[in-house]
Amino acid sequence: MSVISVPPSRFSPSEAQQIAKTLYGFEVSVKVLDSERDQNFYLKREDGKEFVLKISNPAEDVELINLQVASLKHIANFDSSMQVPRTIKTLEGKFISQNNGCFIRLQSFLAGRFIKDVENPEPFLLEEFGAFLGKLDVAFREFSYPDLKRKWIWDVRNIDFLKNHLDYIESESDKAVVSHFIANYHLKIVPNEKYLRTQYIHNDGNDHNVLIKDNGHISGVIDFGDMAYTFLASELAVAITYLILEEAEPETKIKSVVQGFQSVYPLRDEEIDSLIHLALIRACFTVVTANYRKKLFPENKYISVTEPYAWKFLKNFADKVLSNFKIY
Repeated sequence: MSVISVPPSRFSPSEAQQIAKTLYGFEVSVKVLDSERDQNFYLKREDGKEFVLKISNPAEDVELINLQVASLKHIANFDSSMQVPRTIKTLEGKFISQNNGCFIRLQSFLAGRFIKDVENPEPFLLEEFGAFLGKLDVAFREFSYPDLKRKWIWDVRNIDFLKNHLDYIESESDKAVVSHFIANYHLKIVPNEKYLRTQYIHNDGNDHNVLIKDNGHISGVIDFGDMAYTFLASELAVAITYLILEEAEPETKIKSVVQGFQSVYPLRDEEIDSLIHLALIRACFTVVTANYRKKLFPENKYISVTEPYAWKFLKNFADKVLSNFKIY
């Protein structure tokens, strides 16, 4: 059993209100937020203060929650210019509580709009996006926390997950597309793994999680639930994947994001060369996981929200000669 095969908790808004009152002493209004494998509630106190109540999946490992709490504290202390959610202590002074088998946290709410809400973002914003991720990973480079040593679904190195769940895709031609990129991973990434640095990364720094302030500049990032100790280059690969899913000619956008990252945290040549291959494998994880989980939870439409775009992205690249595809 894992967080992708166990249904989320089913706390009601009124129960979320009661949790806020009991654990934190807050009287709040509540709004349900979209979520894939856990539950998130937007809370607003009478004085206007805003929060997010996070209720973990019943199968979540408390060590992952501890990792997230520690990482948020580290980043805020390391570089205060990067806004990340702040974990709020309970009345008893705890960062993490338990209720009905689920771990509960309260975080500060980060205001702003997401990059995804900007139509045709200018190159300067995409460069700033890349630079922000670079700053985040510079902070993570100094983050000392034991490797959880888990096989995480969203770690691009977990190729066995793709192979073991490939049959959840019904179309044989679609399976062949994923198999093609699995083979490409073994051809292009595995022989060069020794050149690809590893560290903790956010691992989901996409345009749905990075925020822009009113002045048009990037301010912060949310959702550290997919954190992983994995290839540093995967941070950029994830950002690239979701930024260009709908792009037929994505080179310009990719170059802007990579240039921004490079200005803060330069990558090795081998890491640059790995980016497109890692991005394509990340898209494979998107479609395979979606096909697996939507059979378990057909009522949760949020699971498949990016799947059609991921398929388009993969099929667009299936016939390209990737060795000639230069992104920086």
